[in-house]
Amino acid sequence: MNRRRTIIAVAAAVLAVILIGAFVARPRAGTISARLQTIAYGTFQTRLPETGTLQRPRPATLSALVAGNLDHFAVAPGQHVATGTVVAVIANPQIANAAETAHATYVAAAARSETAGENNAVLPLQNRSAVVQAEAALEQARFNLNQARQDVLSGAQSGLGYGGTSSGEQRAVADAQVANAQTQARESERIYTANQDLFANKAISRDGLEQSKAKYEQDQINLKQAVRQRDETYASLGRQAPVLADRVRAAEDAVRQAQAALASARATAAQSKNGDVVATQADAQARKSDWLYAAGQAARLQLRAPFAGVVQTLANQTGDISRPLQPGDGVTAGQALVTMAGEGKYLVRTRVDEQDIAAVAVGQRAEIGGEDLAGAKLPGHVIAINAIAQKSDDPSNTSRQVITTVQLDRSLPYLRDGMTVDVDIITREAPHAIVVGNDAIRRDARDHPFVYVVRAGRTVQTPVTLGAANEAQTVVKSGLGPGDVVVNDRNAAIGAGVAVAP
Repeated sequence: MNRRRTIIAVAAAVLAVILIGAFVARPRAGTISARLQTIAYGTFQTRLPETGTLQRPRPATLSALVAGNLDHFAVAPGQHVATGTVVAVIANPQIANAAETAHATYVAAAARSETAGENNAVLPLQNRSAVVQAEAALEQARFNLNQARQDVLSGAQSGLGYGGTSSGEQRAVADAQVANAQTQARESERIYTANQDLFANKAISRDGLEQSKAKYEQDQINLKQAVRQRDETYASLGRQAPVLADRVRAAEDAVRQAQAALASARATAAQSKNGDVVATQADAQARKSDWLYAAGQAARLQLRAPFAGVVQTLANQTGDISRPLQPGDGVTAGQALVTMAGEGKYLVRTRVDEQDIAAVAVGQRAEIGGEDLAGAKLPGHVIAINAIAQKSDDPSNTSRQVITTVQLDRSLPYLRDGMTVDVDIITREAPHAIVVGNDAIRRDARDHPFVYVVRAGRTVQTPVTLGAANEAQTVVKSGLGPGDVVVNDRNAAIGAGVAVAP
């Protein structure tokens, strides 16, 4: 019983305290409840929110320097490589054998030159006609080389029945046929759709509708045929390219051989009792030039990283992006094999609308975040602003945009190329300013700004001088000081001299 009476007494006391507190805290008659703000120095910022894409610095595409077949990739995506690291190897027995043969030929020619110098042997003089024949052979080789290079430019090998038009003209004709078929298909589709509505409203006969439908279906077939013919044309031209490139290389070899033969013939024709020494030395020098060129071509079979960085992607089969390039697949000179990027700090490429770009400057701070960063906020700064405004990728956006580059000052282990992030570019910042909420700013009949300062529980109209503003806050240059309490409320019932409570 005593415990029960004690519990009842405690409960009654608590209830009494609650009632007394509620009575004391209730607004007095005529007092308006409002949001109040106590003034203190703070940081004011104006932010330009954008979205962007993460990217490693210094992206590069490494292309094959010679034609052949892929032997193997020596790296994998995501792997860090040093400058000069072999990233891919191309197999071309013809180039490899040519380098070995040229080296053996040079070694033999150098040995003959050394022996001739020691023995001072004299060989029979060569007839002048040998020089004339060598000059004629060189001119013919040069003509063949120029013709082969011209064939590469035109995409058609002369004399082999490839036609009178260049590859560029053939591609242009194929593309024009596809474009024309697309235009006809769109027009017939528009007419057929319109006739469906007319037929539904009994404005045309079924025969008219069926005719437009037949025209639409025929144009779709024509479009597919045009696309197929274009693809066949591109494929055929692609098959010609290696043939033309090989012909150029063969013509270049022939020119070098003719030059060497001419040098040898001239040396032989001009030799005296030491003619063998002169000739063999000239031949050795020519063979050395051949070897150095062949060795250079063989070195190009290994594709190396031009700088330290990270491997991003390996090539896919031409025409089939779902199939990675495999050992044994054909590779043409200039074909992209590996993409990589530098080791530096991540970059963010963002597009700023042309009406906002005036507020952006190189060096401004930025804050990078987004869903992909799991709530993390990374600091950065603007390092580049494109000199050209480009058309927006969004068809509904008619304004143009300027690509702006932000560099991250700090990274995270899980950052990857291509990730979408949010970017806030801080276009204005005041680290020691008095700011009020925009709801606190009011204007008098002469459009002069003022705020209501609360003194002794009542509002006092106080004029202020305003500075910069953003969507939520405004800088007050004068009129307020730290510790002032202002009404941050749009309530129209609040005026000067009104009693307010928080």
